[in-house]
Formats: sequence, C-alpha cells, structure tokens
Amino acid sequence: MLILLGVATMAGPTFGFATIAADRGVSVATADDSSAYLGLEDQSASASIDSPGEQTAVYTVTDNARDDSATVDASIVGITDESNDPVTSTALSVDVQPGSDTETFDVVLACEDGASLDGSYRVLLQFVASGDASSVDATRETTALVPVDCTDEPVVVSVDEDGDVTSGGDVTVDNNVNVGGDIESGGSVTITNNANVGGNIVAQGDITIRNNAVSGDLIAGGNVDIRNNAEIDGDIMACGTVTVGNNAVVTGTISENQTDLPGVQC
Repeated sequence: MLILLGVATMAGPTFGFATIAADRGVSVATADDSSAYLGLEDQSASASIDSPGEQTAVYTVTDNARDDSATVDASIVGITDESNDPVTSTALSVDVQPGSDTETFDVVLACEDGASLDGSYRVLLQFVASGDASSVDATRETTALVPVDCTDEPVVVSVDEDGDVTSGGDVTVDNNVNVGGDIESGGSVTITNNANVGGNIVAQGDITIRNNAVSGDLIAGGNVDIRNNAEIDGDIMACGTVTVGNNAVVTGTISENQTDLPGVQC
C-alpha cells in the first residue's frame, strides 16, 4: 500500500514497463504520449464526475514494453479549485484500472464517501511504478479543470425521526417534524417552522432555522440564519455570518467569520 498526504491507494494492476539499464534502481523515461517507455496521456479535458457514484478517467497509462514483475500505484498529492486554492485531498480517491486497449490502463477518480466537493478542480497525481530492474516516479497535474459533483441528492425529513440524519447533500426538516438525534450534511440544512432537532447540526453549507424551530449546537461552513422565535440550545459557529431574528433565543455563544471549525471546511 502506498500512502501519501493521507490518501491511501492500493497497488494497481501489474504490467510491464521498459528498462533503459540493467541495474536495479535506474529510472525509466516517461513522457506525456504513448510513445514513451511509460506513456502518460492526460484525459482531463473530457473527464467529469456528475454524481457521487460516478468515476472518471483523467490519465491513460501506456506500457510500451513488458516486465511482468512491475506494479503501478497512483495517489493524489493535491487538489486545487478554480481560484488555485487547495481543497482537502481526501475528498477524492484514485485507482488504476485496465484500459480499453492492450497494455493501457486508466487512472480514474471517484468521490470518497461523505465528500461534498461541488465545482471544478485540478488534481495533482503521483505515479510510482517499480519492478525488478527499474522504476518510474512521475508527478502530473491535470491540464484541465475537472467538473466534480460529490453531493448527494437532497434529503427531506417529512416524518418524525428518532435517530440521526446524515447526508452528503442538502437536508430539509419539514414543518412540525421532530428529529431526535444529530443532523450532518455535506450541503445546507433547513429546519422549517415548528420543527424540533434534539441534537446538533453540522453542515458544510448554510444552516437556516425558521420560525419557532428548536435545535442544539450549530456548525456551518457557510452562513447561519436564525428566524423569529427560534430557540438554539447551544453554541453557533459559522465560517460565514450569523443572523438572529426577532425574539430568537441562543443560549450559548455566537462565533462567526471563523476560519477553522470542527467538521466543516471554511
């Protein structure tokens, strides 16, 4: 197993790659085309992940010679968004799979469970191939921004729920519905009029608590909006702003415009 920056990837398929010297440890030439000893072809211009269950190929690896003892691993070094800002590298997984042609292999990305990425990203990958007589260690970043949507379909809680509610997407609790446990969402959370949440709410996006609703601690990656007569029996922590309406009650502290909060990414 290869572990880099908290991302673990199992060894990919075994296949050969050309040696340019007989001595162990000599590096093999690589290039971004299929004519190299180990060809690395960027496929990111046509790649996309449109839902959490999908995967997409971002590189094709071509083996132009044979060494049956060789193995190839791929790992994610980093992920950046459209503004070139880094995002968590554990939101996506990478795997090496057999390609459509002989001696080709696809390097595919997929959403990790519970990931909430939604946007376009460049992914920096490291390829490590090793065999009896040679090795390849190459780092490549996708040339194109890859559209990624790891958010689940919205969840609407329309009947009482005794336990927790967990979703990678948005969560809405309908009017007059009770949730006995916590709510954890990869998107935004809306608690509608007269609903009651017995536990805490953690959302990667915004949290809205409407009129007369009740909840425990709130932790939001976005903004928090507490409407009239709502009651928050705990603290409010937000990466964005916090708005408290008329006659709303917050028993704990309010912390807004934070940069580091547990359970969310600011």
